[in-house]
Amino acid sequence: MSEKIMTFNDENGNKIEYAILEQKLICGSEYVAMAPVEDKSHIEIYKIKFDKDWNESLSEVESENEINMYKQVSNLKF
Repeated sequence: MSEKIMTFNDENGNKIEYAILEQKLICGSEYVAMAPVEDKSHIEIYKIKFDKDWNESLSEVESENEINMYKQVSNLKF
């Protein structure tokens, strides 16, 4: 199975490729764990959100409670 890659622009306009490591539905919210392709040890967790027109956006999870909740159900090594 091939790895899913997404490309984002950082605050300086540089392109950064992220590998999608895992996606989980937890308590009705969708979360995704990603890491930069060049440093897969740096895992970041994002919550997938939708606006009223069903446009998708990502917001970084910063809450320790949400991070711990994700880690409990994750198959990843943090």
